Amino acid sequence: MSKYNVTLELPSEQTTPGFMDVGIHENVEMTRIEYGVSEKGNEFLAFYFKNEAGEVGSHTEWIPKGNSTEEIEKKELNQMSRIKQIVKTFIPLERFVFSAESFEEFAKKTIQILGDSYKGIKIRVKMVYSGKYTSLPKPWKARFIERMDNNGYYGDAKGESKIKILSIDPMTRPLADAVPTATNPFEVAPSLSTSNTPF
Repeated sequence: MSKYNVTLELPSEQTTPGFMDVGIHENVEMTRIEYGVSEKGNEFLAFYFKNEAGEVGSHTEWIPKGNSTEEIEKKELNQMSRIKQIVKTFIPLERFVFSAESFEEFAKKTIQILGDSYKGIKIRVKMVYSGKYTSLPKPWKARFIERMDNNGYYGDAKGESKIKILSIDPMTRPLADAVPTATNPFEVAPSLSTSNTPF
């Protein structure tokens, strides 16, 4: 009996869906939101995405830190503005009004308010490099996420996309010897348990 039996059914190549590349991606779904604490003790709020090809992407917001109260407050305002842009893609902004005394409380309240509102909603997202991995952009004043159906959800004309690639968007992967500013959120299989976070 032959050890090697080559047939037409024998696979010759196989591709595994990877990470979403830089650029504007359509028909994406947000699959999960998670609050957790990294192995180094840093709190985070992570948003996970998947496109029609099965490629995955993420966006992580870390607890703001700085050398002064003013610096931290500025980072907190920018962070809330970025998260607000994500949230308003799925629910009316009137529902996203609350106060929180800590990053943990803010993150968990955001997750609670969003609930399952994002499930099954097709969206368009812009991915750029954050270190050596792709993520949503950090600058929040330009649109980086929106519903595919749009339907004037933001007060825009129906069907018009406001997402653009800007000159400030990092679309080229940093050099290999550059110090990365982000970690790979998919090195460990995602888990809803904060005791086994991917960070």
